[in-house]
Amino acid sequence: MPLPSEGFLLEYAPGRLLLGEGPLRRRTTAAPDRPCCFAPDFYLQDPTPWVEATRVVEITSDQLRRMLPPGPPPLVHWTEPDGDAYERAFGRVATELASGRLTKAVPILFEEGIVADGADRLVPALVAGALDTGAPSLAYGIWTAAGGMIGATPEILFDRRDARRIQTVAVAGTYPAERAQELAQDPKELREHQSVVDDITAALAPMGNVTVGERFVLPLPRMAHLKTVITLTPSRDVNFTELVRALHPTAALGVAPHAAGLDLLRQLDGPVDRARFGAPFGAAWPDGSGVALVAIRNVQWHGTTLTLGAGAGLIAESRLDREWDELRLKRTAVKQMFGL
Repeated sequence: MPLPSEGFLLEYAPGRLLLGEGPLRRRTTAAPDRPCCFAPDFYLQDPTPWVEATRVVEITSDQLRRMLPPGPPPLVHWTEPDGDAYERAFGRVATELASGRLTKAVPILFEEGIVADGADRLVPALVAGALDTGAPSLAYGIWTAAGGMIGATPEILFDRRDARRIQTVAVAGTYPAERAQELAQDPKELREHQSVVDDITAALAPMGNVTVGERFVLPLPRMAHLKTVITLTPSRDVNFTELVRALHPTAALGVAPHAAGLDLLRQLDGPVDRARFGAPFGAAWPDGSGVALVAIRNVQWHGTTLTLGAGAGLIAESRLDREWDELRLKRTAVKQMFGL
């Protein structure tokens, strides 16, 4: 079986994936008779966020690798992002932080690339790169002839395969991999991480009992993050859409306090179009269970134009030069992951 020319994939557990084969059909709700993909925009404005495939199979990552044709990744020419635009975004956030209206915000920076050669190899190369990242990152993506998004994320928005025990994670605070052990001692990174933990805990508290695990350093191939596992034991039925609305965006990709809302974040974004970057990306099964990832560490594309996004959490102690370096580190890691 070859890789579908139009489809979606979601690694819902290490080495276990859903693969949907197109044509794809947009829906307002999940399909009642088959697993369905949830692929909205970041601001949840798409009225048809669910995607139904003609055929959906559950496979292993090794089986998916065997579907990929051999060949090198495409050649991409990248354009350095606009530093002045990010400096203006940094200033807007700094004003909100100083006013006390926000305690954290995450402006996004995008880098653009053009496929100069090998456009036909783009989807297989991106899928291969996402699969080869390995645990703890999970591969995901959706694509058509016009464009798509493929990535591998270390961040789960929620895992609701067991409705009696729903898990999510706080992933925030970043250092280069070679300095991973210093991360746990950095007051600025610790405070940034704790703001995400507090934000998630407050969002889940009305739904039941919330348990916060121990914070630890999550090592990745080129960087390290602080991570905390958070578990909800619900006191009532909590469905997929309710969890999305409550948790997205966490302070790792949005603003804190969460009550400040998406409208303020959109104002801070200015002309930046996040599209699906940082959005929930997941799947729901007919029995009501589901998994949603946070769509970071990805490449989006339309035709031969690629966009690669990265964000860095800003708090009162943030410095522009340090955040710029973190954004470069994250973008470089994604390019290396995909061989671009």
